[in-house]
Amino acid sequence: MAGVLGAASIPFIGCVSLLACMVLQILAFAAPFWAYSPTADIGLWRRTNCIDENGVSGCYRTDHMWYFYTEWLDAVRAMEALAIIFWAIPLVILPVYIYVSLGLYYMCTMMTMSVFTILGCVCNLIGIIIFGAKIGENSDWKTGWCLVLCVIACGLGIAAFVLFLIACCKKPQFDPDTYYISGLFVGPEDEQIYVIENSESEKNGSINGHGNHALVIDDN
Repeated sequence: MAGVLGAASIPFIGCVSLLACMVLQILAFAAPFWAYSPTADIGLWRRTNCIDENGVSGCYRTDHMWYFYTEWLDAVRAMEALAIIFWAIPLVILPVYIYVSLGLYYMCTMMTMSVFTILGCVCNLIGIIIFGAKIGENSDWKTGWCLVLCVIACGLGIAAFVLFLIACCKKPQFDPDTYYISGLFVGPEDEQIYVIENSESEKNGSINGHGNHALVIDDN
């Protein structure tokens, strides 16, 4: 993969890890299975109640959380929402960077993306700790699979951060033997524009060859 993507190989792997992290985070953020009891499941935004009495059984969901509303639940919502926002920024910018960095290197860009990624991990981890601690105070409630998804997402986010940090600190080695100089030239007589590309190859301080190519642009 390094041969195909060049300097973008490490950011690409980190971006894949961050994308998987984001998918798990959004799924956990929306699903109502953060905790469960013998008769109900709860999430950050809705609750599922199940009954089995007098031969009648069934479950129903409601989006009104007023009966389970606490300030700490708002804190968990805020932390998990911030994690999504912080992780979304690198996912928008990095594909453009990966395309450009096939032949370039931007330390500032990678450092900024690394900061956003680790901030998302910190927010996610804070939300996990708050929710787990508060649910643990009530013996009737147990943590659900959504919290597990958040933990996995946090791990993938940390892995993406490490990869971005490596890409930031490890400057790629570009081949100095070949470089290109291009320019525009307007003919004095025929009034046509020429695009001139000059390829020079240097090795051991000596010039081994030159190549000049001209493309005529007809302005008519």
